[in-house]
Amino acid sequence: MLCTLQIKSAKPRARGYKLADAGGLFVLVQPSGSKLWRYKFRIGRVEGLLALGSFPEVGLAEARAEHARSRKLVEQGIHPVHERKRQREALAIDYLNRDKGAFGAIYAQWDSATSVDLAAGTIRQRRREIKNDLLPKLKDRAITSITRLELTAILKEVERRAPEIARNLRNYLWGIFECAIDSGLLENNPVPPLRVLKKRKQKNHAALSPSQIGEFLGAMDFGVNELSTRIAMRLVMLTACRKVEATGAEWTEFDLKRGGWEIPAERMKAGHPHWVPLPRQAVALLTELRAIVPKGQKYLFPNRRDPNRPMAGRTLNALMDRLGFGDKGTPHGMRAAFSTHFNGRHANADVIERCLAHVPVNAVRAAYNRHAYLKERRAMLQQWADYLDLLHKKHGKHAVLPPVPPTVRRKTNSGTQRRRSRRSLRKAA
Repeated sequence: MLCTLQIKSAKPRARGYKLADAGGLFVLVQPSGSKLWRYKFRIGRVEGLLALGSFPEVGLAEARAEHARSRKLVEQGIHPVHERKRQREALAIDYLNRDKGAFGAIYAQWDSATSVDLAAGTIRQRRREIKNDLLPKLKDRAITSITRLELTAILKEVERRAPEIARNLRNYLWGIFECAIDSGLLENNPVPPLRVLKKRKQKNHAALSPSQIGEFLGAMDFGVNELSTRIAMRLVMLTACRKVEATGAEWTEFDLKRGGWEIPAERMKAGHPHWVPLPRQAVALLTELRAIVPKGQKYLFPNRRDPNRPMAGRTLNALMDRLGFGDKGTPHGMRAAFSTHFNGRHANADVIERCLAHVPVNAVRAAYNRHAYLKERRAMLQQWADYLDLLHKKHGKHAVLPPVPPTVRRKTNSGTQRRRSRRSLRKAA
């Protein structure tokens, strides 16, 4: 067997040579003078070689101890080289779990990577839902310790309260755990399949009938004192835009002289800019609004509590509820009414879809055709605005406002007081 003095005294030669110890352990003396510990072994009929470090960094006693551990593995039929690789991978995973493997850390990484192309409203909604229902239970948990059974229980609990949020959370969880897989923390995604949640009952946005649209317009004449809210609702109706596109509109997007509204890509559902030709009625309403709002105001319809934010999305739904139309239609349903009207008259389907901002799937074609059917769209929206005026004139007189609660009735018990309140609102604006 070798001794330390022998190893120290060994001189390099023109070719490498071995200094044998015992049980397959030896020192390989290289022509460069380096002395390397090696263990030669055989498992079955396959020969293997394990590197144990270099002398003198690894001394004789340390090399023999490592050699003894490796021999025990060989006796069990375990390849020591493969076992060492497995241990290194396990250590790396332990490091990731300890420093980067908490659910909250992986969520932050996923959120940062996937928020780039999302609308601001979508990001806020996603973060709010995760903060409310996932982070309180999972934030500090090692992501490797979270089981499918546990995730199913969380989703089922949320589903009892809000089925749609539960479906959203499942989608978020799938992305977060896929991110963990890409980071080397997991091999399989534990998120349960969609079948654990009840099937969605698809419900279209309720749309007012033509006569109800006329009655609703008439009801707004007498039942809505807030000028900006009334104009926001009329803008949705006149342009067939989405509610959020109107409530978040900024003055810089409008060219009232040319009758155009350019909605930027970041505010559109499909992520493409959308040009809206404004009918004469919309231009008149916005001109009236522009004349009474303070200079420098960013939004057409600012939030009452914070003018640096747009009008709350629920405001227009609340208006319909207040006037007694909430169970008959929604602001989004105005788009369906527009589509039904022109499809029923066999109008050009491409023009209808362009007015509704339903762009082609091909992104290049969508960008190129941003102003496609310009004249046809302007003509169609003007026809729609004229049709709304006709419905207003024909059915508006039949509008019946819901009963006013007693506390409110005492404050507005006469048409004179209502008119005064409107005038004071305009002065304040």
